[in-house]
Amino acid sequence: MDRLEIVDITSGMVTDTLRPAHEPALSPSTQNPFVGGNPAQPPILAGTGAQRRVVTAFAATAPGKGTTPPRPVIEILAVDAGTGREAQRIEIEPSDEDQHELTRKHPVVVGASGPVVVAQVGTDTVAVNLDDRREIWRRPDFALGAVAGNVAVGTDAKAAVARALAIESGAERWRTEPAGTITIKPGSAKIVTATGASQGRKQFFRLLDAATGRMLDESTATSSTAYNITCLHDGRSVTICQDQRQDWAGAFDDSGKWLWELPDKEANRVAPTVTTAWHGAVYGRTANGPVILDARTGEDRETAPGLTPWLVNEHAAVASPADASGGVKLYRATG
Repeated sequence: MDRLEIVDITSGMVTDTLRPAHEPALSPSTQNPFVGGNPAQPPILAGTGAQRRVVTAFAATAPGKGTTPPRPVIEILAVDAGTGREAQRIEIEPSDEDQHELTRKHPVVVGASGPVVVAQVGTDTVAVNLDDRREIWRRPDFALGAVAGNVAVGTDAKAAVARALAIESGAERWRTEPAGTITIKPGSAKIVTATGASQGRKQFFRLLDAATGRMLDESTATSSTAYNITCLHDGRSVTICQDQRQDWAGAFDDSGKWLWELPDKEANRVAPTVTTAWHGAVYGRTANGPVILDARTGEDRETAPGLTPWLVNEHAAVASPADASGGVKLYRATG
């Protein structure tokens, strides 16, 4: 919200803190005082190889001068992923309509393709070229749901239509037929998920090809809460999904083919509460404690791993201690 902290994963120490150049316009306590109400979102990783950058956004207030009053600005901050040093800082102007929205909602960088990052700024979707240090296009009244490949996919604010916009230009690549309601969420680098209701009010959960908009799979139901589903990619080839009630989990591959679902009554297996996934492993817990599943088969890979990580990569995992002492700790990866 008001800073980006750089943490050494070998020690857990904060090695540097980067803040907006101007006074932060928002803080968690002023937005939502309730437990669990922190709306801050993690930064995203843009670029590849030596050009990898960690990118986030701040809402700030530039000071007034003379007869000019203070003005709201959005700061896009890019940090070199290898050194932790500031690489770019770009200011963009919120629209007049967004200035009120940004008093309640933090701007979020959703994804990137090459040097172009795409962010939700109030009710607008905005694309910024980091190398050129400038805004390259803006789509008003567009709720950005996911960035996949070279398209930004979202929904119109005033119509239940999903659209894909070319990241380099903002040009429309495809759109869906109007629905009763529709929400776009991330799936993988090739797939986005669409949840909503048809104009006949039947609920749906769809896997859409991000490049073409082609429907790869569809599930339908009559319950209005059937498909409150969030998915995450394992960084390799499998996307794992979980419903809000945490009583169902499933996975599909990069072609949109479902690989497995839990619970499985015939096998007497329940769905875990999924916390994260990484390179073929799904981490979570059941009433029996922490568990690791094979991402492609859904089978138990390890039934007593000791911890349920919230974040994991090839170097380390962030997890709550097994002794329930509170907080989170950093653990070295062992396999």
